[in-house]
Amino acid sequence: MKAADKTLSKRYARAYMALDGVAFNKHGDTAARAKIEELERVRNAASQFRRLFLHPLVGYDNKNEILAKLLAGGQPADKTLMTSQAAAFVRLLLKENRFYLLETVLEDCVHFYNAYAGIAHSEVVSRHPLSEEESVHVVKVLSAATGKKVLVTRIVSERVIGGMEIRLGDLIIDDTVKGRLERLKKTILTF
Repeated sequence: MKAADKTLSKRYARAYMALDGVAFNKHGDTAARAKIEELERVRNAASQFRRLFLHPLVGYDNKNEILAKLLAGGQPADKTLMTSQAAAFVRLLLKENRFYLLETVLEDCVHFYNAYAGIAHSEVVSRHPLSEEESVHVVKVLSAATGKKVLVTRIVSERVIGGMEIRLGDLIIDDTVKGRLERLKKTILTF
C-alpha cells in the first residue's frame, strides 16, 4: 500500500472514530467499541461483493443500491445497520472510489481505540511456552513500564535458543541467549 493511502486511511479512521481529545470513560468506551463492531458488520456484509465495489466501471449509484440491498438483508437487526454511521461511512468510501481502504481503515480504527482505551499489544517470543506465572509477570512488568493495560500474545519459536524476545509497538526487548551473546561480543570488541 502506498504511503499516501496509509495517510488517507488514518485520516478516515480518525474522522470515523472521533476520539481526538476525548477523555476515556465507560460510555465513550462502549460507543467506540460499538462503532468498530458496526463497521465490521458492514464490511462482512459487503465482502461477498468486494470485487464489484472495487471495479472502476461500476458506477456509484449501482454500488450504493447493491450495498443497500445487502444491508437490508431481511433481518430486523440489519435494518438499523442500513441507516447506521458505518453504512454512511462505507457509502462515502464507495463514492470517493476508496473502498479498497476499508480493511486498513478498520485496522486503524482498532489502533485508535487501543490508544484511547490505554491498551498496548505485545508479543513474547520464546523457545518453550511460557507458564501462566511467567506470563502474568511479563504483563505486570510491561504494564508498570508503559502505564497501559498490556495484552500479550505468546509465540513459540525455534529461532530463540533461550530467554525471550518482547515486542511492544516499535520497541523490541531482546533477552534471548543470542541477544546476550551479541551484546557481550560488542562489549569485548570495544575494549
